Amino acid sequence: MAEGREPDRIGFFSFTRKATNEAIERASVKFKLARKDLKWFRTLHSLSYKWLGCTPTDIIQEHDFKEFKKQYGVDIGQSIHSKGSGDEDSGLHLIDLYRVRNTTLYEEFKKFGHVKGGFERLQRIDKNYRMFKKTNNIKDYTDLINEFVLQKTTPRLDIVIIDEVQDLKPSEWGIVSMLQAQAKAVYIAGDDDQAIFSWSGADVTKLIDLDCRTQVLNKSYRIPKSVFIRSNRLVDRITKRIPKIWTPRDSMGMIRTVPFESIDMSEGQWLVLTRTNYFLERVAEEVKRRGHLFEKNNGSSISPQILQAYRSWRKLQRQENVSYDEAKNLYQYMSLGDNGVTRGKKTLPGANQEESFNYQELCRNWGLNLSIQSPWDTVLTKITGFERLYIQQILDRGHDLDEKAKIKLSTIHGAKGGESQNVVLFSDLSYRISKTLWSMRDEERRVFYVGLTRAKENLYIVPSSTKYEFEEIL
Repeated sequence: MAEGREPDRIGFFSFTRKATNEAIERASVKFKLARKDLKWFRTLHSLSYKWLGCTPTDIIQEHDFKEFKKQYGVDIGQSIHSKGSGDEDSGLHLIDLYRVRNTTLYEEFKKFGHVKGGFERLQRIDKNYRMFKKTNNIKDYTDLINEFVLQKTTPRLDIVIIDEVQDLKPSEWGIVSMLQAQAKAVYIAGDDDQAIFSWSGADVTKLIDLDCRTQVLNKSYRIPKSVFIRSNRLVDRITKRIPKIWTPRDSMGMIRTVPFESIDMSEGQWLVLTRTNYFLERVAEEVKRRGHLFEKNNGSSISPQILQAYRSWRKLQRQENVSYDEAKNLYQYMSLGDNGVTRGKKTLPGANQEESFNYQELCRNWGLNLSIQSPWDTVLTKITGFERLYIQQILDRGHDLDEKAKIKLSTIHGAKGGESQNVVLFSDLSYRISKTLWSMRDEERRVFYVGLTRAKENLYIVPSSTKYEFEEIL
């Protein structure tokens, strides 16, 4: 762009909207451009959607998945894009996997193992799903990619930049090849050591086997020396990878192997990582028991409805108005009667939904029977005792419920791209992952490498209390 090239002849494509939006923001600020000028800064799905001339009604929606379940008794929407853990949906992701890998359903079935109802049931669901989409003239996101490749034309782009290519599936590499064939220059960025989405069809060998001029970004501005040594020791064991020489920050940092109960998370920023969502739930229970405010997978540890009820009562105490929705939500957490809301008024029958209400109006017209001085925990009596105790613990620590949580809980996959001053990494594996560990060990090495390298300063590794553990990080 600095050389005067037209923005609409430059394409930037990434695996996530977050990365694409960041590129748009940087380019538009640096070169004083409007977002609309950067028309080919997109995810590959968005590129396909635009180039194929799709509209929202062309794409399968939540109500379509509900209709499919109603017709065929299968909740395919939650299953085809994730591994699934229950007996009912285990294996249904193969219906998506064979299409993104350009293989056959039977090939993926043979590699996967047990599927409820066997191959015949899987084949029948796949056939019904294809017929359902055709009948309703809708596509899913995998269809978008495959149809783009089949129509064999692309935007006319002189420069193509593709980010996070280690996460691309074979079908998406097909788009890369098409873009590359007509561009004057192609820049591909990725890190094979961070290829952790093979379960969803990503093929890191495409990156490893690329015949091109390479440049290693050889200085990390995040990772301290101790984490650098431990993480390199892990990825050096990967059978097939691109060797890289790089240096960490000057800071030494710290690594400790300790039980979780001995870690004090009351000060500073924290990122707590587990291998699976199942184990993350158990960790969340423990962090909650300690009385810490936290985020889990980008959601608050206190439900939005309870938070809103708490905030609404505080607004009334400050002589501020609350909206109809806020008042109605507040009432749901209050008792009926003289110490709460008059029976028959709890749903605000006949109230104008566009109006707002102050404390006096709620008392006079809408059955509120509590003193304005009443503390929140005697007002919100419909919150469970454990939840009230948890909120009070947070407040007793001097925290405000509206402040940004300093502790984040995530699976390793969910934290890719994230970082924190302090990282807690659990070594636990599920039984299922442990059972396939020897055949998939390189994949697990990459996953835990991503976990290790989120730490900017202090890394706490928690040993497993069971025999199912990724011992290579200890």
